[in-house]
Amino acid sequence: MLPLLRGSIGGEKLEMDDAFHLTLTFSWPAVASGPARGPSALPDSADPQPSLRGRPTCVGDVQTARVATLMHKRIIWLLAVAAVLAPLPLRAPAARAASGDPIYVSLGDSLSVGFQPGRGPTEDGYADDLWRRAEGSIPGLRLRKFGCPGETSRAMISGVGSPCTYAAGGQLDAAVAYLNDHAGEVAFITIDIGANDVVNRCFDFNTGVLSRRCVVEMRPRLRARVMHIVHALRSATGQGVPILGMSYHNPFLGLWGLVPHGKELARKAARGWRAFNRGLVNAYPDSGAAVANVAGTFRINDFQDTVFVPGRGPLPLNVARTCRWTWFCSPGSFGDPHPNDTGYRKIGRTFFHRLQPLLP
Repeated sequence: MLPLLRGSIGGEKLEMDDAFHLTLTFSWPAVASGPARGPSALPDSADPQPSLRGRPTCVGDVQTARVATLMHKRIIWLLAVAAVLAPLPLRAPAARAASGDPIYVSLGDSLSVGFQPGRGPTEDGYADDLWRRAEGSIPGLRLRKFGCPGETSRAMISGVGSPCTYAAGGQLDAAVAYLNDHAGEVAFITIDIGANDVVNRCFDFNTGVLSRRCVVEMRPRLRARVMHIVHALRSATGQGVPILGMSYHNPFLGLWGLVPHGKELARKAARGWRAFNRGLVNAYPDSGAAVANVAGTFRINDFQDTVFVPGRGPLPLNVARTCRWTWFCSPGSFGDPHPNDTGYRKIGRTFFHRLQPLLP
């Protein structure tokens, strides 16, 4: 089992019910340590299969003294998830065409494998949605996933501290080996990486505060790693293959109205998350990759426009989309940042719209 990061926000009661107390369990595994190494000297024939160890994802727990049965069910659910995920090979959708047809290669963290609470990696993530959309423009397109729930940029490069294992080393090594072995077959590549770096280092699980200062201080290191990743992929594919990264939705907007001082925490998180995404939006183009504006799709900075949400009343648009398109505000999975089916489709469509003008 991977370690869970635990804490309580203020030790106060939830605003929506006097009986509830909040314990936020939000597992983005710790940043890997150790020297980074590039994907050099990899065997061209390597086709590594990543595997999961333990329960590498983010889950939220809402506990209450009045509802002991709910706590019991929650424990049973956590044990069930651990049993399902240990260990579990990641699988791409079955190829519908023979070898030699074009390939979509996906790298990243839990979003890249469509992780959802209670299900683990799925075939309903944004990569799967994008693959299905792109098939219309690229007949016979196959999908190859290398993503790893809980992955950081450092672990992607070095393999040290990664929740996943790859025969070639780290996730980047595995992907580059695969690209070398399938030269001329790759149609495009997508990446999502960086959120775990920020949460592990800059989110205080005791106060619920995401520190903008911390994000700004770590941004140069994250930028260097993102550029290293893109350059390694580009070296393996040449200039003709589109590489797309993404900005991130901000799950911490879901704290709005659900925890003590939630509005203040959400606004602070927005400032820190904006700085994080700004770094990604600059790093990808500077290294020759395009950017899918997922942050824009989720309207993460829009506190001005409001939307009526049943059971919650009027909410800022960014908060409403976070609660509608992710699991963060869900009673059974409170604090889980992963998109739901709708959210993953929104991300897949955002990637597709950015990809279309880049295709031959």
